[in-house]
Parts: sequence; C-alpha cells; structure tokens
Amino acid sequence: MMTDFGLSDGYVGAMKGVILDILPWVQVVDVTHEIAPQNVRQAAFVLQMVAPFFPKATVFLVVVDPGVGTQRRAIAVFTDRGVFVGPDNGVFSWIFQHRKVYEIRELANPSYMRAQVSATFHGRDIFAPFAAHIAAGVPASSIGPVIHDPVSIDLPEPQAHADGHIVGEVIHIDAFGNLITNIREEHLAEGKSWRFEIAGESIDDFCRAYGFAQEGQLVALIGSLGYLEIAVRNGHAARRLNGRLGMPVIAKIVSHKH
Repeated sequence: MMTDFGLSDGYVGAMKGVILDILPWVQVVDVTHEIAPQNVRQAAFVLQMVAPFFPKATVFLVVVDPGVGTQRRAIAVFTDRGVFVGPDNGVFSWIFQHRKVYEIRELANPSYMRAQVSATFHGRDIFAPFAAHIAAGVPASSIGPVIHDPVSIDLPEPQAHADGHIVGEVIHIDAFGNLITNIREEHLAEGKSWRFEIAGESIDDFCRAYGFAQEGQLVALIGSLGYLEIAVRNGHAARRLNGRLGMPVIAKIVSHKH
C-alpha cells in the first residue's frame, strides 16, 4: 500500500479493514503513507523505487488521487512484477516505461467494489476491495474492459549537450533532505571528473558515501537507486539550498582522469 493519507487519520486503517474482510490471511505491507498530498509524480517515483524488490505476485495498491470523484478511471495494470491498482492519473507512468505490461483493465465490475461507493473515498470503496479480490485470484477478464490509452505524465529525462555537459533536475527529496536527481550513474561517463552545479553552488566530483565527507559538507554521490544525489553530511541539503522539485542540476566534465 502507498498513499498520501498520512497516519493521523483512520483512512489507511479503513482500507486495511476492507482488504482483510475479503482476504483475512493476506500480508499487507505499508510502503509509505507520506507522499506529499496529491503529488502524483512523487508517488510514481517512489513506486518504481520499491517495486523491483517485492515478490513477482505482489498487488501494489497506490492511492494518490487528486481526481477522486471525477471521470478519471480506476485501473489495474498487469505486469511482469505484479499488479498495480490505483487511479488512472499518471501514477503508474514509470511502470509503463520500465516494466513489461501485459494488459490494463478498468475496475468496472460492481461485484468487486463496496455496495455503497463514496464520491470522496475510492481508496476504501473501489481500490482496496479490487486489490483484495485480485490478490485472491479473480481472473483479470472479470474485472472490467481492457483499456489501451492509460494516462501517462511526462517524467523528465536529463538533457545531454554537445560539449558533454548534462542538465537534469531534482525529482525527489527524501526525509533526510537529500536531493535526488534524474541524472543516473550511466549518464556520467567513467574516467572523467565531474563538477555539479545546483542553486549557485559547485561540487567537485563524487563522494563514494556520506561518511567520507566532512561534517556539513555539500556532496554529490550516486545513491542506492543509481541516481545522482546532492546531500549534506549530517545535514539537510534541501533546507540549505532551498531545494524544490524541478530545481535544475548541471553536470560538467572538468577533466579526464589518468
């Protein structure tokens, strides 16, 4: 389960209750309920961050749904990594790009939703029961019609320029204040020294891990997901740099290593 509901209210608990009522022995794992409210792009990133580490039969229930109650569709995406259930609002964009998708179905069969559907809480009344029924093994064909035009949002790719410099942007800020960019390790050619520029600051070359930096030092490193991160040793890079999603990050080649 992944939502933007937080944990101070009972919304997550209500969804779990619905799931357990349908499938009492299911194992429910909380990925996070701290997605920024209505931030579909952040949810898409976090989802691709965790999906590869779950068993292949997993049902991923994602409810970050600013369009709840409107005409946006509810969907199930059947892939080589499991089934992704949630709103058709772009939250599965990374999945569409990086996983093998077998089919996408609209959640339409009223047998698999609660009898009374609230206009404002589809997580409880549509997504949770469908996810539980899918986990229980109902055939995909009974869920609803196949759709071929899911909503996909633009996920920014870094731009490489003729002189070798790369312009990327911050795509996620984690709880430690680390600025995670869309520049991946493979974009940064080996055997070269790099300078990274962000918010008027320059960082020369990489630090292999946080612990190799000086206290309070601004550093660039490749994080566990293979993305370039800007961090502060025992500090908070986002606060220091007034970090925000979409903030530009420039990588420049400064020399060739010998």
